[in-house]
Parts: sequence; structure tokens; C-alpha cells
Amino acid sequence: MKLDGTITGIRVTDYRESYMRSMGDFLRRPGFQEQYTGKYVGEAFRVGGDVDGISQVSISVRALSRGIRNTARRVANAYSFEVELPTGTVEDVVGLSWFELRRRGVVERLELTEPGEGSAGISLSHMWSDRVGEYLLGEEMYQRALASVERRGGADHLMLYTVDGPRLRLFVREGWAIEQGGDTIDISPDNIVMLGLTSGGVSYGEATITGVMMVEDAVDITRPFTFLYDLGPRLGSHRLDYTTQEARIIMAEEAAAAAAEAEAAAERAAAEERAAAEALANTAPPSTTVEGVPPFDTAEAELGGVSDSSAIAGSEEILPGEGFDFTLIQEETLLERMIANASWDRVALILLVLAFGMAAFLTKITLLRWVSLGVTLLVLGFVDGGFLSVSHITSAIWVGPSVFLDDLPLLLMVVFTVVTTLIWGRVFCGFLCPFGALQDFLDRFVPESWKRTPSIRTHRMGLRAKYLVLAIIVIPALAGSHVSFYEYFEPFGTVFFRSPSILLWVIAGGFILASAIVPRFYCRYACPLGAALAIASVVSPKRIRRVEQCDHCLVCQQKCPTGAIEGPEIDFKECVRCNVCEVQLIEKAGVCRHEMEEIRPRLIQVKLGSLEGVADGA
Repeated sequence: MKLDGTITGIRVTDYRESYMRSMGDFLRRPGFQEQYTGKYVGEAFRVGGDVDGISQVSISVRALSRGIRNTARRVANAYSFEVELPTGTVEDVVGLSWFELRRRGVVERLELTEPGEGSAGISLSHMWSDRVGEYLLGEEMYQRALASVERRGGADHLMLYTVDGPRLRLFVREGWAIEQGGDTIDISPDNIVMLGLTSGGVSYGEATITGVMMVEDAVDITRPFTFLYDLGPRLGSHRLDYTTQEARIIMAEEAAAAAAEAEAAAERAAAEERAAAEALANTAPPSTTVEGVPPFDTAEAELGGVSDSSAIAGSEEILPGEGFDFTLIQEETLLERMIANASWDRVALILLVLAFGMAAFLTKITLLRWVSLGVTLLVLGFVDGGFLSVSHITSAIWVGPSVFLDDLPLLLMVVFTVVTTLIWGRVFCGFLCPFGALQDFLDRFVPESWKRTPSIRTHRMGLRAKYLVLAIIVIPALAGSHVSFYEYFEPFGTVFFRSPSILLWVIAGGFILASAIVPRFYCRYACPLGAALAIASVVSPKRIRRVEQCDHCLVCQQKCPTGAIEGPEIDFKECVRCNVCEVQLIEKAGVCRHEMEEIRPRLIQVKLGSLEGVADGA
């Protein structure tokens, strides 16, 4: 890195990522590392804006970009300046980058590390005016903060806090206090307002979650104070010194007054010394000189010394850090950034897939359904690779919903899936999953003689397996572990990214072979994402209509690709809303072709015949 804060190059030496098995060494592709050359440490390094991302591994790219940015900034602070920055006040924070705010002491940062788990950074800043608050948080979130504070009775002073890093759980509301002048003032958990994900202001892109601390008037903000944060015996207590801008002004005024007083005292002392020297000179005998040696003129020497020091003090000293400029050009809202960073070609493709899927689902036209499945398989599987995965659930657990907010196509998929699941059930599984589409095409072309139907007992026991798989993946993530298992249970990346891993291809091949024998085998018994959507679909109000004829018909049960139908009953959480049974009802392909007035007399005859047979046997 140059002294002006420009990165001269980076190299990824080693990393571990589960997607390497399906995508190869994606962080060392030609051109990816090189894009960081020439970047300035004051930039936010936002993926999709400042740097290009890689589809499906946006979390890894964001982590790498943040790591490069934060490391470069630490190096800049440590080596790019021969002297420390002035401790005086910042005349106007608006326009300064987050990095510059940290360098100038407006924002102070506390680094926390949990051994073996990860780290987090907690940044704190005093918001001494509405203008500063809106600049730090964005106007909308700052107004939300003020409203939340007012509901709690108001506060004398507000401190912004932000949290970033992989271990966000290291920030909790308990354990905070302020130490000042020998006194310790506890900060009640109720006085710490959590605002959620950063969505605006200069803090956006620099942190993940944010909030405000309500500080009581017992704390004198015109004097330095120290934040205390107690995380218990395992992680210990932490301290962070903070000095507000108001305190800096007062300290600067006091320092200036003290300097002026010291200068005046020095002048008085010098005057007294001169007076004493003159009095002594008047009483001393004339001095003698050595021939050839000029007399020493102390006054001239004194004046010369003053002249030299003045010249030094007046010279312009150029420091390596003076070339830094951390001024932000503009502030964007979350929506503006998302739109600016969006790949509109990808957005168009995703909207095309969603449109086909929704049209096929609502119209119940069989041909349109096959067209929709073909589009899903082609676009989401092989062209874009933008399918959803259980990895998106674990990512949301680790990072929060912000993982979706910088990727508009992904956000569209997530919102569509969540909304349709809550209303109709697993529409995603029936129309938008490329591996589900692959299984449906496989089922259509595999000879019937190859297919087998599991017994009801085996089927019911097998259904539990995918929920166990979901638990194996999600529970460690909820516990804070970043170990990934999903690639062994999800063949999507293996098939559609053409993984170089032989083991993953063996697993994927096993699922494909099983799906050729048992329709939608993977969806029935192994898909963790399907299990998550199945749980969500329990609350869905718009379910498949059943009629009285269903009590006496097995047509839909025999045609259901996931085995979700047993007689007249549908296990709705196992239904993928594929339209098969609904089309049977529309076309009246089973007993439903007859009115119940025709069916009931026959049922009576059947029952009577059965009773006569029983009587004859007796």
C-alpha cells in the first residue's frame, strides 16, 4: 500500500469455503484479486458497488472485502503518519468518511474476540445534534431512534453504537456502564435501543447492526469518560475511553489558557532575570578580552536563537498522511444503493422465471407448467445459478437479513418464496427449484417399469429424515458455529456448478438415481430447504380444495409425486403445489366425474353386498 492510502495489490494465499467443492477456487480467478489494486482505503469496499461480486458466494466476497479494507486501514493508521492527528475538535463531521471519523476520534472502536468462534467490532459515537445523527444513521433511521427514545421517556445524551464482524452475538445489552471521575454509572438494558440493520447514513456498509444508548445526565459529557463492558468470566471485561467533541473544545480552551499563562509566566521570569543581570553588570568591573578573540555577545546569541526557532516553527512540514482525503462524495439510501448495484439482466431473468412460475401455478395449465419448469431448470440451474438454498438460511442466521439486501435478484427470490409459502404453501418447491424441475423431467422420461412406490410405513418414516437434516445444518448455525454441512445434503451446487469433487458427485448421483425410481425422492426425504418451507407452510390459509368424491377415490393419491395424499387427506406440509391433483379435479379424471347423487346408491349396494358376503361366510 502506498503512503497516500492506495492499495497496490492483494493476494489470497489460502481459504476454506464449502462452495469450493462445487465452484472451484473462485477467489483466485483471474481478475478478481486484481480489482482491488488502486482502491483507496477510505472507500467502503461494497460488493456490487466498489468491487465486483461472485454469484452464490457473496458472503465470502463481502468478508474478504471487509477484511482487506479493515486491514489496510489499520496499516494506514500505524505507518502512514509520522505524528498523531490533532486532538482538537472536528469543525464539521458531515462529508467525512467512517474511516476518517474513527481517525479523528469522533467514532471509537472496541474489538472483541471469542476464542475459537470469531470477533466483532463495536463502534461508539456521540450524536450531539440532529444533523450529526442524521449523517451517521440516515434521516429515516435517526427519526426512528428518536421516536424509540421518546417512548422510553427521553434521554439527556445519545450515543450511536454499531456492530460489525462475524460474531455479532458478542454485543448484548447487559453489562454496560460508564466510568468517570471514580464513579461508575450503570447503563440499563432498557436504555439500549436496538434499531436493527444499518440502512442509511455514513455507517451503512461499515457495520451490520446499529442502535443507540441513552446516557443519563449524571455523565458529564464535557469531560472524558470510559465505557465498561462486562461479558462475564469467560470473555472478561473491556474498556473504551471516549471524549466528546464538546469535551475536546473545553480541553482545547483550557490547554490554550494554560499555555498562555505559562507563556506569560515565562516572560515575567525572563524580565526579572534581565533586570537582575543589568543590576549585576552595573556593579561588576570592566571585562577584559583576549587579543584576537571577539567578545561574546549574549544578546546577539539570544536573538539568533530566537530567530532560528522561529524559522523552524514557521516552516511548512509536509507529512505523508496529508495526502489523505476521506470526504464522501454523496450519501445514498439503502434502496438507492440496491438499485445502483443491481444487475438488471439478472433481475430480468429472475422476473421472467417468477412470472412463468406464478402464471403456471394460478392457471393450472399443464403445458404452461412444463414450460415454467424448463425455464426454471435452464435459468436458475445452468444460466444464472440464482436458486435458493438452505445456505441462505444459515447466512441469514450468521449475518442477518442484510445478506439479501445488497442483491436485488436474490431479494426478489426470497420475498417471492416467503410470501407464496405463507399464502399457498410450497410453491417454490413445485415451480422454482431447479433440482425439483430436474426430478420432474426425470420422472416424465423414466420408464414406468423402473419406478417403485414405497410402503406407507416406509414413506412416513422417511419423511422425518429431511427435518433431521435441517436440524443438523441449522442448530449449529444458531449456536454460532460457522461449520457448513449443507453441501453434503444439497446436490444443487454439485450439479449446476459442475463440482470437481468426486465425493459430492457420488452423493448427487445417488439422489438422482433414487429420484428415477421414486418420484421426487430428494424432495420427499432429504431436502433441508423443503423441510424449512414445510414448517412455514403449516400456517398457509390457501390450501387445495377437497370434495366429497375424494373419500372414495385414489386417482390423486396414485399421481401425487411426493406421496402427500392418502385417500381424501393431504399432508399439506409435504405438498409442493405441483397442480397435479388440482388438474385431476378440474378435468374430473377420477370419481369426481360423477355427482354424489349417482355415487351414493352404488355405495349402498356395495355395502349391502359386503354384508351379505359376511353373512354367507358365517
